[in-house]
Amino acid sequence: MDNSLQIHTVQSFAEVIGDNDNLWRLLHKKEVSRLKEEVKYQDQKRNIGGVKYYTQGKVYAVHELKTSEVSFEIEYRDGLIFRYKKEQFLRKFSNISPPLSRQEILELVRRGQEVKGVQRRKAEKQVLLENLKNQFEQNFLNVDNFYHTKCTEHISFKEYQSEKLSYVQYWVKSNLNSSPGLEQTAAIGALEGHIQVVARAGSGKTSTLVNRALFLQKHCGIAPNEILLLAFNRKAVEEIRERLTLQLQSSIPHVMTFHALAYALVHPEESILFNEPDGQQNKAQVLQTVIDEYRRKPDVYEKIRVLMMANFREDWERIAWGGYDKSPEEMLRYRRSLPRIGLDGKHYKSFGEKVIANFLLEHNITYKYERNFWWDGINYYPDFTIFTGENQGIVIEYFGLEGDPDYDIMSEEKREYWQNCPNWHFVELSPTTLRFEGVEDFCALLKRCLESYGVRCDRLSEDEIWKKIKLRAIDRFTKVVEGFIQRCRKLSLTSEKLASLVDNHKCASDVEQRFLELAQRFYQSYLQHLKATGEEDFDGLMQKAATTVASGQTVFRRKSGTGDLKCLRYILIDEYQDFSELFHHLIKAIREQNSQAKFFCVGDDWQAINGFAGSDLRFYQNFAQFFQPSQKLNITTNYRSATSIVDIGNTLMHGLGTPARAHKTIFGTVEIADMGQFDPTPKEQKEHSGDSITPAILRLVDKAIKDRKNVVLLSRKNSLPWYVNYGKRTSRDGVLDNFLNLIHSYLPEESRKVVTISTAHKYKGLQNDIVIILDAVSRCYPLIHPDLMFSRVFGDSIEQVVAEERRLFYVTLTRAVEHLFIITETKNLSPFLEELKSRRRINSLDWLDYPPFVGSRQRIIVKVGNQAGRGITPTIKIRDFLKAEGYTWRAIEWSAWFCTYPAQDFSIEQYFDNAQWISQAAGIEVRFYDDLENMLAKYHVDRGQYIAVI
Repeated sequence: MDNSLQIHTVQSFAEVIGDNDNLWRLLHKKEVSRLKEEVKYQDQKRNIGGVKYYTQGKVYAVHELKTSEVSFEIEYRDGLIFRYKKEQFLRKFSNISPPLSRQEILELVRRGQEVKGVQRRKAEKQVLLENLKNQFEQNFLNVDNFYHTKCTEHISFKEYQSEKLSYVQYWVKSNLNSSPGLEQTAAIGALEGHIQVVARAGSGKTSTLVNRALFLQKHCGIAPNEILLLAFNRKAVEEIRERLTLQLQSSIPHVMTFHALAYALVHPEESILFNEPDGQQNKAQVLQTVIDEYRRKPDVYEKIRVLMMANFREDWERIAWGGYDKSPEEMLRYRRSLPRIGLDGKHYKSFGEKVIANFLLEHNITYKYERNFWWDGINYYPDFTIFTGENQGIVIEYFGLEGDPDYDIMSEEKREYWQNCPNWHFVELSPTTLRFEGVEDFCALLKRCLESYGVRCDRLSEDEIWKKIKLRAIDRFTKVVEGFIQRCRKLSLTSEKLASLVDNHKCASDVEQRFLELAQRFYQSYLQHLKATGEEDFDGLMQKAATTVASGQTVFRRKSGTGDLKCLRYILIDEYQDFSELFHHLIKAIREQNSQAKFFCVGDDWQAINGFAGSDLRFYQNFAQFFQPSQKLNITTNYRSATSIVDIGNTLMHGLGTPARAHKTIFGTVEIADMGQFDPTPKEQKEHSGDSITPAILRLVDKAIKDRKNVVLLSRKNSLPWYVNYGKRTSRDGVLDNFLNLIHSYLPEESRKVVTISTAHKYKGLQNDIVIILDAVSRCYPLIHPDLMFSRVFGDSIEQVVAEERRLFYVTLTRAVEHLFIITETKNLSPFLEELKSRRRINSLDWLDYPPFVGSRQRIIVKVGNQAGRGITPTIKIRDFLKAEGYTWRAIEWSAWFCTYPAQDFSIEQYFDNAQWISQAAGIEVRFYDDLENMLAKYHVDRGQYIAVI
């Protein structure tokens, strides 16, 4: 064998293994030769010694000591064993028998080196981890830099992030008594560069924002005057400030709205025009004044009249289709949602219905739109009803979906139904006539049909028509112009810039062209008013603030304290998806004056629903372009809603971004409540004549109250797509408030507070156990506003509107915590709901599971008191009679004698006939209540006679 492949001597072995002392054990039981035969020995314990001669010995044992010293025990032929230290062994011994394989030893050496390297790196890593922890504790702001310069060789970025998250999570829990999730923790602890946080619904973005500010101040040592938190409304500011104050007492960072910052920078001497959500409306008043003054000019007034008359008659569907850059198939999904408002201001389902409604108004024919009829237990709403007498007249149906098999079957059933109604004449019209013969011939056909049934069709003059619609048309025009002016202000447009924008815009119709010509004049007049009066609006204030900062004036002064934008190190912005051009200009100016400031912008592109107010999602979508260097973080965990509710939100927004994840394990309930399947009982039909939505909602609400749950009713608009029979319960409140009052009127006093109502926009950021979406129908989701055609010049399109309406529907869906009811109608489904049903199975509510609302009207409460101005004598005279009949005296609100009667078969007339005290009564007032304290009737009794007051 080649001697170079073997190790023959202990000296060669030592050279090969180097400092790998653990390999000396390989010599165990090997024969080793001595360099000198003489062995001197001495054993002091046994007091013996001498000299022996050996040529070789066997390695009996190899010892590795804790001191890293190696020793060998050599056994000689006579059984004597001597111990040698490594240095002695190398001097006294030479050959190894049998020799060792050099290759095997080298492999063992290599492995040993690897082990030592691992151990060394592990030790170094442990030291670095300890140093990192010290950095986390003592110098968190520098920890990222420390990691990148010192630790990357031994600690992976993933490991580093894990250690960092663990520390931040521990700190927040220990110091703020909060338990953030890992995604929230990552956002709190990310301090390098600019940060965009995508925070889905229910993910706790406000707590993340606040905890980050607290972490910066309490742990990282950032002074409160070096931190600025900006929000878009005062309610959000108050919530943030309250949470910060709880932890920091008086020494909190700057917290304010963008407008408050602008005011603190500019300190304008002129008065600021603005509209409070539910309060002062001085900006609207000024806009109204400017518009009123201008439209009083005869030429302007005439142009408005011509414009609005043409607007109400225009076929916006044709215009929308003509200007849409997508395929007709894609547009078809939203066809039913396009704006179709008639001369009377009502919304219609199709252009054909709008033409019919306009014809009837122009010919001064009174009609009801979708007046209900009960047909075999179904609440049937024919398009138009013209009464010619009591329970007789003409019904007009526009069969707009002819050609659809199911629709055609239903149409034939309607024909047969009216043929069997001798007091009614039936007129059916087809879109085919409208499509191929035009509006004029379509109206001529309608006229012939009506005249054949004895209805006079004398067309009003244009002036007479204008007189009928003038107030509504002027009000509508005013609101459109107000919105137009505010959009111009949001975009910081001068009169010249607006003129250039209009000149380069291709109008879709003559109506749009006329409007833009007028709108420019009104906008110029508004700007001149501001200049003449010295007044300013918030949009102008924002523009001035940006200019002020750009000029180098960065100090802002408020009652709560003074600050300097140049001193800021961290700026945190809430609801960044609502950013606009005005806010961008101000932030850009701040960054030019203070390049060190790091921005933390949290928001949710799925909840960007304020485009109508000037928000522009491009600032959110292109964050990385505006802020460099930057990183995007996601907080996807929904801590609010049950799994099924999170899932339906994700399904609606599929393909539009990172989906949310449910934190809760409960599945929850999502149900479609189809009003087409709702079959009211005879009692419900009688109590809510023609009204299906009220008894349906009462059923759902009643079940929720019994389950001790809170409920919110959400509506897309300030109106409802259903007929509501208010009886005598209407007030001057808005439609939604009236509807809530109606629902409340059936509920016990203590239960009313658990049922609320709101528009979808106003309920953003809020939640409830149970959410009932009142209007998941085509003309609500999406709501394509008829004024869209007047804002196309700003780049608005149907596509953008539909996208924002999708986001609004997402907001509405995700307000629910446990249970979500989606009220709709099979034949009028929202396109979004149709899409959801095509993508996943959604349970349909079985109305049999929700029994009719019985309510508490089991008793009638009778209160007998004194008429106003008659003193206390009247009841004193009859109190003995009242006591004998079981009445008791109560001095609550209205002092009176009370008695309760069973509601069943109760009759007011019979009550008075049986009352023993009535013959003695004078100056008495009797009130009848149900047991929900709703007053049913009020009577005055004098000399035995009773007269109804209510």
